[in-house]
Amino acid sequence: MQLNIPPRLLRVIAGCAAGTLVLVLTLSVLMQKRDDRSAGSLDLPAYSENRTLPALTEQKPHWTTEQLVPKFAYVQYATDLDYLCNAIINFYQLRRFGAREDFVLIHPKAWEEGNSKGAKAIANIRIKHPHIHLRPMEVISTQKGDSTWRDSLTKFQAFALTEWTRVLAFDSDSLVLNNMDHYFLSPLAPVAVPRAYWLNEKSTEIAKQVLGSHVMLIEPNMARYKKIINEALQSGDFDMEVINHMFKDSAMILPHRRIALLTGEFRSKDHSKYLAPDEDEEWNAMGEVSRSFLVHFSDWPLPKPWRRRTKKQWEDALPDCPADDRATEDKPRCADRMMWSGLYEEYDRLKGLQCGILQQS
Repeated sequence: MQLNIPPRLLRVIAGCAAGTLVLVLTLSVLMQKRDDRSAGSLDLPAYSENRTLPALTEQKPHWTTEQLVPKFAYVQYATDLDYLCNAIINFYQLRRFGAREDFVLIHPKAWEEGNSKGAKAIANIRIKHPHIHLRPMEVISTQKGDSTWRDSLTKFQAFALTEWTRVLAFDSDSLVLNNMDHYFLSPLAPVAVPRAYWLNEKSTEIAKQVLGSHVMLIEPNMARYKKIINEALQSGDFDMEVINHMFKDSAMILPHRRIALLTGEFRSKDHSKYLAPDEDEEWNAMGEVSRSFLVHFSDWPLPKPWRRRTKKQWEDALPDCPADDRATEDKPRCADRMMWSGLYEEYDRLKGLQCGILQQS
């Protein structure tokens, strides 16, 4: 029987046959080369003969914080017993609210040994609070301004804590209101701070807005540490001025709301700067405290809560409580006064609860 195959189909069949033959021949050649290599026809050096390996293993590379396994810490610094008490209170609060990161306490080197009150207090902390990492360092001071803030430059010692990849350092004249672990997961940045919202106007250009320094999320780094310490010592400025001079154009901005609340905000008549960019939102003192993570005691000229104050100083500082103020579903009457005084009362309670060990001999 004679097959009538179209010429076009014959060409396709012939092409496929030729392609198959080429593929078979190629595979045969490759298999032969592999067998030759297995038989030792190629004398390749073994990995163990790589002469660069010992040179690499003998090196001691300097890792940056970005390359380390993440390790986070909350940092407090104390230059006297009052601030030491505050630090213990804040560490207690963080544990109470379930914080899982490390706690680091920076204190004067002079407290490492001896019979001073500071040395005895540190010895007691070492026994009663073994979870706190104690770091003795030099106190850094300035001769400018009020003595209340003279040793505030000591906070910059946190830049030297390179065994942690990121630390949240905040002033100990604050009170922790909730867990702040989530801030450690913020985008990487050498320094992240909130703006000093109370000093800035809405019309102020972004580049000219003042940065705060009472809360700093930083990546410890020795080169940066040396620069900032040199700047602080040479300028003699306070910590806020130093931060603004060095990081004004590079710091990552943390939203000030929730983490940079001042007690003075409860005494203010205008809350637009704090509420920004939601200036049209109604201020609710109770709601704001319940949502905040940290509050900073700042009611000048009222002394800090651990200092003695007169009855007149207290009464003069009390937030207003107008006669026509009424309770609503989400806040009590005179909420500003209630929450403000409640923060001071809570500090007094925690001081009595936590700071007794600092007085034990």
